Amino acid sequence: MRKPIAASMIVLALVLIQGRMALAEDGHHHHGVQVIGGSVDDLISIARQMSPELQIAALEAAAALAKVDGAGSLADPKVSLAVEDWSTNRNGGNFPSNPASQTTKKLRISQELPFWGKRDLKREIAEAGARKAAVLKRQVENELVAKVKVAYAEYHSTHLAIDAARDLRARLDTLTKLAGARYGQALGKQQDVTRAQVEKSVLDTEIVRMDAERRKARIKINRLLARPLDAPLVEAPAPRVIPAMEALDLAALTDRAQSANPEIIAQQVTIEGSDKALSLAEKSWYPDFELTAGAVKREGEWRGYEAMVAMNIPLQWNLRTSEIGEAKAMAGAARTKRELRALELGNEVADAWISLKSAREVEKLLRESQLPQAEIGFQAAAKGYELGRSDLIDVLQTEQQLWKSNIDLIKVLFEQQMRLAELEKLVGGDL
Repeated sequence: MRKPIAASMIVLALVLIQGRMALAEDGHHHHGVQVIGGSVDDLISIARQMSPELQIAALEAAAALAKVDGAGSLADPKVSLAVEDWSTNRNGGNFPSNPASQTTKKLRISQELPFWGKRDLKREIAEAGARKAAVLKRQVENELVAKVKVAYAEYHSTHLAIDAARDLRARLDTLTKLAGARYGQALGKQQDVTRAQVEKSVLDTEIVRMDAERRKARIKINRLLARPLDAPLVEAPAPRVIPAMEALDLAALTDRAQSANPEIIAQQVTIEGSDKALSLAEKSWYPDFELTAGAVKREGEWRGYEAMVAMNIPLQWNLRTSEIGEAKAMAGAARTKRELRALELGNEVADAWISLKSAREVEKLLRESQLPQAEIGFQAAAKGYELGRSDLIDVLQTEQQLWKSNIDLIKVLFEQQMRLAELEKLVGGDL
């Protein structure tokens, strides 16, 4: 068993070293660090290799696995040498008077043996601890993947918002030139030119603010990937495809979350370990033994052997009842925690599913109704202003409505990505 564990730890160390080497290579390319982020799957793959939190969890899991070999092992044997029949000086002295060859020497070796079944229980408790550590590593990975998905969706949303703002600003440029031309021909007001310039400045401010949000999102992603914070990402991120709601059955998602979520699995492993600990505590009523075997040497010759069996007497009632009571309470607490977490997961899955469904419906309304109507309204107002049939204030009002509709669509798309990542985190895998 030791060889597979040692091999697994060596493989883990090699993986960590290779990951760090890859990061170092990226660092050496800076001012040409590899541009990544074409898809969220690429980022997730890098995060799994480079995340310090995940590496810590992996090492803790390896440490827990290494403990299994020693669990349930016998204690080291004891060796003793006794010298008997060594008489004192007959004249009242305190030193031996007879030569060493006339003494009796006994060489003994003893071994403690726990009662049958105790060693197996200790090993099973350690195995449960190793399984729990492995599940906790999976939980850390699950949370890391969810963070990467949300950060990538945020990065994508800021790009969409900046693109929409730049497109609208280009239209305002045209509108500003038109207002200036009309004013130059005494067909418009100077206030129109000023209002158009102010609206452009407001939009420029929004672009600067959103660009800052984009840089923050990029830093967040790089931090999750343990890359340099200013390392570049692709400037045209591709969003994840949202599954159809028909493929996301709420009851099936709830069942999956309550059975496959890493927290639930960890609680189940904790229950198993607590049950084994309770069995071990109950076995403390049974005595442990100590076997001793020895050889006897008299007058310089080995003349016999001896054997002895000793056992402890489990008389400390309070000690054992307290240990059993503690083990029962811990097992009961583990079961209650699992049931409570299962209920919480059911509620969280329902909340995320309802939010995702609502966001899909809002997106449909925005795409099919509000956004087209806002676009038509803006174009009509701009054309009317060009022909002198409407005022600039009407154009700016429709421009603000178009901007709000675009931002509402971007927000609802981000909401979908965030809710999908939340659902996948709750069920413990991709959908």
